[in-house]
Amino acid sequence: MINKTITAIIVFLFAGNMYAQRITDNSSNFKMTELTNMMLKDTIKETTITENTGNVKSPGISILLSVLLPGAGHYYAGRMDVGSYFLGAEVGMWLGLFGVNYYGNALRDDSRSYASVHSGLNNNGKDDDFYSNVGNYLTVYSYNNEKLQRGEYDKLYDINTHFWNWDSANDQSVFDQQRKKSERTYNLKTIFITGMIINRIVSGLSALILTNKVNNSAGSIKLSSEMFSTPGNTIDGIKLNFVKSF
Repeated sequence: MINKTITAIIVFLFAGNMYAQRITDNSSNFKMTELTNMMLKDTIKETTITENTGNVKSPGISILLSVLLPGAGHYYAGRMDVGSYFLGAEVGMWLGLFGVNYYGNALRDDSRSYASVHSGLNNNGKDDDFYSNVGNYLTVYSYNNEKLQRGEYDKLYDINTHFWNWDSANDQSVFDQQRKKSERTYNLKTIFITGMIINRIVSGLSALILTNKVNNSAGSIKLSSEMFSTPGNTIDGIKLNFVKSF
């Protein structure tokens, strides 16, 4: 922001009062002069008048923009020097989210392809619970037998559509490790999503503070006054300062 200061000094020389004090001994004139000086001193005290003439920004809009896209509220307030950090963090978290999702999908697809080769299962139309059971049981028969013993008949698999039979326990273990690794990778998405929420909250608060600062300082006119006096309660003049900032 550029501040341009225009200073106007107005000096009122009370020649009549000084002349009256020097050439006359009339006590009434002297008392009148002293009374006038005291009244001026009491009245002309330093004061500041501020008038906002700039384009006032809405704090509510800056918060809303920040919630939609971190950094947008700062751009609206003309403070993208700060908003660029929030925008950069948002881009980084989106890239991280896509990266985690892509890597998780790759691990999941590889594990299921491995299971198809080494257990003979059909990957079409199967949910996550099915693959969890595939990783815990060597065959569909051992799984179904356990459910029959527990009386959980609604959880039995049709061996024609949900068949599997691992070549070895080692192959089953390799698949289960890959499956669990893909699940842990997917869980990382929660970190990035939480980070996006926090970034929006902090960005909104920052935009609100900076918008208020911009509104308080942009386009203002300040008027201040000072009084000059000499010993003896004599006022020599008044100084008026006009400060224009924009």
